[in-house]
Amino acid sequence: MRLLAAILLTLVPAVARAADGQRNEPASSLSYEEQLIEKLIKDPPHLSKARRLPPSFKIGRCLLVVEGQTRISGKCAYRIDKGGGFLIEGPRQIYDGIDYPDARGSIALMASTDYWATVFREDGHWDGYGNDDVRGVKGEGPNFGPLRQKGACFSNERVRVCLWKK
Repeated sequence: MRLLAAILLTLVPAVARAADGQRNEPASSLSYEEQLIEKLIKDPPHLSKARRLPPSFKIGRCLLVVEGQTRISGKCAYRIDKGGGFLIEGPRQIYDGIDYPDARGSIALMASTDYWATVFREDGHWDGYGNDDVRGVKGEGPNFGPLRQKGACFSNERVRVCLWKK
């Protein structure tokens, strides 16, 4: 009889939850910010004139081709740095402090949903790097190596990075 009572006491709360439409699932171990980032990664916003961008970013046209793979072609967000270097980001990129709460420099909470690349002057020549995976925030691949500038494009045998401001 005691065994039957114990079984019933175990089943009654589960039956009551099922009747209320509740599931006996574990709570998510992700923080609110991490849940929001996961949602944005599944369905990132599209770049448009109405979309907020970080300060100093503008909308232009970009081309990023790495080892024959076109990663960005068309509308992009960009920022020009001191010395003429620049950062380009694909049209489905998300932004810390705009699309999700400010990560305050925490690389663990930073997120990317599109390709990006940066070009900069180093030791008298142009160089750059970018992400090899749209989720990469640190530029996992090797530097592009010395780049030659021709008009709005910087290139070598492996990569071509172009930025047109309009």
